[in-house]
Formats: sequence, structure tokens, C-alpha cells
Amino acid sequence: MLGVAVVESGWGSLLPTIVIANLMHAGPAERSGELSIGDHVTNVNGTSLVGLPFSTSQGLIRVRKC
Repeated sequence: MLGVAVVESGWGSLLPTIVIANLMHAGPAERSGELSIGDHVTNVNGTSLVGLPFSTSQGLIRVRKC
């Protein structure tokens, strides 16, 4: 679990992807210091999220590669 909440950037956005809406206090994402509220997530493990449906993007974020 990364400890992030994401929302759609909206179809009026110049970059239709997902945006970090919240970080869980002391969660992995917050502790890393590399993610901030308002950041656009454009790819996950080399897979572009631009223009993908929200549910697909969420699924790619949740998948863990070992």
C-alpha cells in the first residue's frame, strides 16, 4: 500500500491522467518525500496513464511487481 488517494484530472485538463489528492500521514509515499498532493501521475512502471480510464490507472498503481 502506497498510502495515496488519487482522483481524475478531468477531461478539461491539458494532461488527462490522475492526480494525487491525499497522502496517508507517515505512509510510504509521504515518507519517501518524492510525491506531493497535486502531482500528476503520468506513468507506472513504464506504462503511460495518459488518457487511460480511471479504473485502469488505479489498477496499474495497485499492481506490485516483485
